[in-house]
Amino acid sequence: MSVNPQHASGDILVVRFGSLGDLCLLGWALARLADRPGAKDRRVTLVTKSEFAPLMEHVRGIHQVIPLKGSGTGDVARLAKELRRLSWDLVIDAHNILRGHLLFGMMRRRPDRRLAKDTAARLAFMGIGLRRGRLDRTMHDRFEDLTAGLATGPDDRNGETLPPLAALGTHPSANLLAFAPGAQWDTKRWPDSYFAALLEMRLRDHPGSVRIFLGPREENWFDGSALEKAAGNSDRTEIIRGRSLTEVAILMSECNHLVTNDSGLLHVAEAVGTPVLAFFGPTVREFGYYPVLAGSRVLERPLDCRPCSRNGKRPCHRADLACLRDIPPDEAYAVLEAMEESR
Repeated sequence: MSVNPQHASGDILVVRFGSLGDLCLLGWALARLADRPGAKDRRVTLVTKSEFAPLMEHVRGIHQVIPLKGSGTGDVARLAKELRRLSWDLVIDAHNILRGHLLFGMMRRRPDRRLAKDTAARLAFMGIGLRRGRLDRTMHDRFEDLTAGLATGPDDRNGETLPPLAALGTHPSANLLAFAPGAQWDTKRWPDSYFAALLEMRLRDHPGSVRIFLGPREENWFDGSALEKAAGNSDRTEIIRGRSLTEVAILMSECNHLVTNDSGLLHVAEAVGTPVLAFFGPTVREFGYYPVLAGSRVLERPLDCRPCSRNGKRPCHRADLACLRDIPPDEAYAVLEAMEESR
């Protein structure tokens, strides 16, 4: 991708409203750009939803975060008015959705670069099994494309890219493991009884503790679940709920690994440098959201009905959620043990 020399420095506006996982993956590209020559001459401003702004302020390479307060047309208009007062050398649309198009129209500024969507390719793969080459490119790759050519020469860190939220991280404890048993959609959740069995095995064989990270959606199933009962049977479990995203990131950085579903917390963990063991059911690698850390691992089953949904929103048409229920706790335990031995 060619780039105007004036775009290699100056004020860069990046617009990405959500979601949590996408923003963390975008953070890798912006952090890598910050490690490249000329970083001191570049100022990157991110526009995102207000709920994500406090966390994204800690991403290396982001100098300012401007939140979108609300979701109505009037809220977009107020944001556009604020952005029009500023001068941008380069504008990047890292979302490519209608709300962003409306924002740029109100700003009277066309973006210089725009995220390439792969919706049609995903639908074709999901519907008729047609796998196009563009599905080889992950969301991590696509965000990297948006910053390509903005710097030349070697990385300031000799090729190493620290996690984008490394500034929040601490030294992880070998005896502290994390669970994130939730997901936006129930069809993406490894069964809570399996998490409970894994927790019992872990506490049986290791002297350390386990942190269980819960979000607001877990209120629908966690209370009274097998996992809650297993956690309540030990004083070496800690339930993390009602915390800000920044607090969650810090607490997660203290853990040696995270066991998680395909969820936003998977990407938060990796963004602070914590490797993950992730369960993938209705979604697949080709959708672009696999883990990026070399030490992370994924467990899944090659069923012919996968993928059945772009994001896990659709109910399981088999009504048995075999893609996740066919991954037993003892297999997850063995993989987790191997991950910890190799770290």
